[in-house]
Amino acid sequence: MRNYRLMHRDVVCGNLIFDEQSGNIESYRDMGSGHSPFLGNADQNNIKLWWKTRAVPASRSIIQNLLKQPGNLTAEQYLEKNLALSITDSYWVCPVDLNLTYDKVRFCNLSEYNDGKIPYHNATSYDPNASLGGQMEKYWDLSGSIPVLVKESYKHFGQQAVNELFATKVHEFLNAGIPYTSYTISGTEDRGIICRCNAFTSDMVELVSALEVIESEKSRNDISVYDHYIEIVEKRGIPRTVMQDYLDYQTITDFIISNTDEHLMNFGMLRNPVTLEFIGPAPIFDSGNSMFYSEGIKCRHSRLALLEREITAVYKLEEKMLAQVKNRNIIDIERLPDKNFVIELYTGAGIPEEKASCIAYNYSLKIDMVREFQKGIKISVYNEKRHE
Repeated sequence: MRNYRLMHRDVVCGNLIFDEQSGNIESYRDMGSGHSPFLGNADQNNIKLWWKTRAVPASRSIIQNLLKQPGNLTAEQYLEKNLALSITDSYWVCPVDLNLTYDKVRFCNLSEYNDGKIPYHNATSYDPNASLGGQMEKYWDLSGSIPVLVKESYKHFGQQAVNELFATKVHEFLNAGIPYTSYTISGTEDRGIICRCNAFTSDMVELVSALEVIESEKSRNDISVYDHYIEIVEKRGIPRTVMQDYLDYQTITDFIISNTDEHLMNFGMLRNPVTLEFIGPAPIFDSGNSMFYSEGIKCRHSRLALLEREITAVYKLEEKMLAQVKNRNIIDIERLPDKNFVIELYTGAGIPEEKASCIAYNYSLKIDMVREFQKGIKISVYNEKRHE
């Protein structure tokens, strides 16, 4: 067993005991500082969940390479070894027998080493990617004044990276006043595509996932998950209208681009890590798993088939997500990129023309459905089956 303190900057959140073999948390005792994850309402069960979601997925090549090395590190051991540091928040773990302060370990004070590449192969060097979740190969480039998230995409013609650019264009065209993350792309010599975006967090701005917010309080049975989320955030100073507009916009735009990865770790709130005051919703990010990226060249669907596709979100079907929308006209649908723009963007990035055409076709069907939705028509699998 190994004993650590869970820290938020220099505030002690609680005491952790790790299993030496797996790197998993065996026990946690919260100190009641109010700084622990889940808005200060952490217990042993949700801290174990927090630790699991903080670790790099075992499928990521960086972990696969570690598993081949002596010692056979697990993703959780790797996270522990790197003190669980992250670019996106101020949490970390400190061995009880070490006298460390946050100023000594935070990444902005380590970025001068190795041209901004932080090593991870010993107990006193830290890797900001140890707590970077998701499917694509990702790393933080700390060589500049602002951390840059770099995502490398090689599968499916690199389309996940291209999707991030397309999502950026959608938000640019709509210009709806909802915060979003801007991505750029570039090619690699080995026929991959890389997308980049600046970090939207900093030393005085951190991300609190929607999962942490929602799990911080017990929900009433008579309200939806999203209403529960809005109520908690409203109690912390963010107007209900701001959050409802954000969620409505995010739900509709995710529907339009057929984003299948809408889980509670993929959106959240920005917070001041010193005062713990909420600043506002985090800019929309991580739209790579969209636009039928993992399907073959011929991915043209019917309206029914589009609605039957399962997604990873609060609900498994998009029609259930749309049912949560209060303001159906949060976007001006006439401002969206057209079918020809889609084909030009994707073929220009190296996506085969046949697939780009199918993507554009499906995208156009989604726009047609949103147009009907804005006129008060219910979008559902049931209705589509009746029409067919």
